[in-house]
Amino acid sequence: MSIKAYILKKENFLLLAKKYEEGTCTPEEKAAVETFFDKMQEQSSEHQISDEKGDVILNKILLELQVKPKKYSIRKALRIAAVLVTGLTIAFTAAKFIFKPKEITQITAKGEKKEIYLEDGSVIVLNSNSSVTYPEEFETTRNIQLTGQAYFKVFRDVKRPFIVQTHDVKVRVLGTSFDINSYNHHDTKVSVITGKVEVTSPTGKKVQITKNQQADLIKNSDLQISAENSDDKIAWISNTIILKNTKLSETVKIIENWYNVDIVIEDQELNDLTISGKFKDEKLENVLESIAYLKQLKINYKTKNQIIIRKQTK
Repeated sequence: MSIKAYILKKENFLLLAKKYEEGTCTPEEKAAVETFFDKMQEQSSEHQISDEKGDVILNKILLELQVKPKKYSIRKALRIAAVLVTGLTIAFTAAKFIFKPKEITQITAKGEKKEIYLEDGSVIVLNSNSSVTYPEEFETTRNIQLTGQAYFKVFRDVKRPFIVQTHDVKVRVLGTSFDINSYNHHDTKVSVITGKVEVTSPTGKKVQITKNQQADLIKNSDLQISAENSDDKIAWISNTIILKNTKLSETVKIIENWYNVDIVIEDQELNDLTISGKFKDEKLENVLESIAYLKQLKINYKTKNQIIIRKQTK
């Protein structure tokens, strides 16, 4: 039985207290008991429990533990007594903190992608310039924090929902595959590849979407559902950039993440130009030259990784 299972059960606490006194606790149990006793000692000092009252309560504890009183100091007695005085209503609060699963954070740099395997069998493909944080071992829910973009292939487990939280939306599933594009520079988009997901906006609005549907969180608005080709939304996994009437400002952000470069659009009126095209395993120069040709732009390389896009002059 785990430490957390002892909460609010007096008999189990007494058993653990006896193990602690006999020195048979595991290291984890010992740490939990000592931390919890310290917390209770702080509280008991505020209530000014007298030695006499402590002795009375301690004697009752000793009878239940069936150990000799001389083994205990009054300080330890007060610590244990405080547990019963408060009725164990906050038992093992400290233990909960101690046994919180270790969190893991995975980060990708610009130009990097990473495949991550979770302990439940789920898989995350993390796009460039993104990060995910998750517990080493899942408990009653499978909680993930995402910054940027990732594709999730979730192992079905009806007893443990899989929940992804971004900076603005929450996505809840049981078993499915989906993509979340949640870079801070544009509206969050959730696309379903298989199955069904529930998306919750900051206002609390919830929508459910299935394959070939996308939920967009529009700034100053709320979730909007549109029909999209789901396969296009995960084309990035196979090193393919798909642009469909994508604004130049957004296209530049995609290229920056993809190729680990910095791009400046010199003329701000160019930001709203829309770009369409498909680039699979293309070199940076080819992508930029194609865009320049289509929109009559000029590409200048200040350095290998610093690029300026401006209007083409005659």
